[in-house]
Amino acid sequence: MLVDSHAHIDVRDFDADRDFIVNECEILIVNAGVDLQSNLKTLKLARKYNNIIPAIGFHPEFVKDKINEVDKCVELTRYANIISEVGLDYFWIKENELKRKQIEILERFLQIAEIEEKPVIIHIRGGMKDFLEMITSFRKVKFVIHSFEGSIKIADKVIELGGLISIPPIIVRDKDRQRVVKEIPLDFILTETDSPFMGPEKMSRNKPCNVKFAIKQISQLKRVEEDEVEEKIYKNFLALVSSRLTTS
Repeated sequence: MLVDSHAHIDVRDFDADRDFIVNECEILIVNAGVDLQSNLKTLKLARKYNNIIPAIGFHPEFVKDKINEVDKCVELTRYANIISEVGLDYFWIKENELKRKQIEILERFLQIAEIEEKPVIIHIRGGMKDFLEMITSFRKVKFVIHSFEGSIKIADKVIELGGLISIPPIIVRDKDRQRVVKEIPLDFILTETDSPFMGPEKMSRNKPCNVKFAIKQISQLKRVEEDEVEEKIYKNFLALVSSRLTTS
């Protein structure tokens, strides 16, 4: 079973062929909400498609212009077993006050995750130091760094704190991610697509079944058969969500 642990199938890029894209291969898709509207769409998609798992959150980029949606997004977490997309983004958000607000919002979601035993899939761009300090206060929370783009040293620290590293298909053309994957244990790796972004080819629409490209690259780097990589990542995902989902 393939696993796309982070996608955005609700966006307009998939309006014309969503049914085909979702059912193109045997795969579990975690669809991550980023604001109030996409959270609602995510819950609707999960009711329609058996292989879509809803994740509810509030993207840190929107702290500037959609801050009024946070409370409603927090409320919607009750309807999903995974929290995402949440995190820290210092790449697009430069103002210190807004960075502090991102930290406050992320702490709210982490508190829910800890109390309700829900895994969290984290968006980090430029805020890794602050996140790693923060997560030490939530040691019971299972977390994944979505579309990891850090160093081997940072990956090791994430793993030390109990986190997983999620790898998108862009790894086929990203030497830095290849170096990280080669060095970290397969036990701590997940696959994702971040569809429609982060695809194996530049300027192309990414899609869930493209996780097979990430698996192929991981297989080559680890010198492990592709089916073994696929099976291991599936087991890693089941362990992540074991307290929240029943999978047949």
